Amino acid sequence: MTGKTETRVREIRSRTRQYRRQHENRVLSSLAAFSLFLLAGIGVLFRSIQTPGVAAVADGYGAVLLRDGAVTYVVIGIAAFVVGVSVTVLCIRLKNRAANRTDRTEGSDC
Repeated sequence: MTGKTETRVREIRSRTRQYRRQHENRVLSSLAAFSLFLLAGIGVLFRSIQTPGVAAVADGYGAVLLRDGAVTYVVIGIAAFVVGVSVTVLCIRLKNRAANRTDRTEGSDC
């Protein structure tokens, strides 16, 4: 390649990396905002579920969840959370592995 072409290719790759980083930052910040809204919604939900009969327990969240045989729902919720975290970690590792491969192939082209 000529000098101009190499310069252009480097500039294109640099801008592509910059745009990808910006996109990832937008996605991560929106996910963080959605998570905060979800957490706030769960807090409001727990406050509306709580009844005066459970007032003996401090904040009563555990007692509300385990009242009337809801243990199964709690176990299913915990299991779903663990599966979600596992899938997320797996996806991140696969993405990083794919990114490492593309970085290695781009480096060997020059």
